[in-house]
Amino acid sequence: MGRGKELTKEQIAAISSLTLVGKDNKEISAITGLALRSVQRWTKKCKDAGDSDPPLQKKRTGKARFTSQRTLKVLQRQVDLEPRISAKELREKNPRLLQDVSVRTIQRRLRDDLCFQYCAPRRKPILTTLQKKKRLLFCKKYLAWEPEKWKKVLWSDESTFTLTGNGREGEVTCWLGSLPPQVHLRGP
Repeated sequence: MGRGKELTKEQIAAISSLTLVGKDNKEISAITGLALRSVQRWTKKCKDAGDSDPPLQKKRTGKARFTSQRTLKVLQRQVDLEPRISAKELREKNPRLLQDVSVRTIQRRLRDDLCFQYCAPRRKPILTTLQKKKRLLFCKKYLAWEPEKWKKVLWSDESTFTLTGNGREGEVTCWLGSLPPQVHLRGP
């Protein structure tokens, strides 16, 4: 077969059914939007096959893959446990599995087969001056409390924040489509 794109099963079935109806190659090409030569090739295969099911495409030959399904599962498990790990570090951690695999191939497998992408981590909110003042007032208000009173307090809300900087270090590997859409707020 040539270097062009493979036809889908639906396209082959459409060519086969239109051939059985009695359409000629030019009409089938116009209806399906496929190249005339492709239509000619597949109508010949359909006529040779007879009234049976549409012919199947032959599997294209190609170089064998370096990564097996088992290797992909190992990579996925490690990326899930450690999202900041790079492809180079993955290769170094698994020398027996990935000894003949390049770093670029590992990146491609993460992106194409496992649907991971490298992205910058979310920004952690920096405290504004108003928030800092409110927190300081809170601390001063309860500074004189005794330890017995503090034992009765139930702490339930925890969040991480940064006082300075942007809180984004390195890249994170995350699932494609797992990030929520960006929301841009505008003032009045």
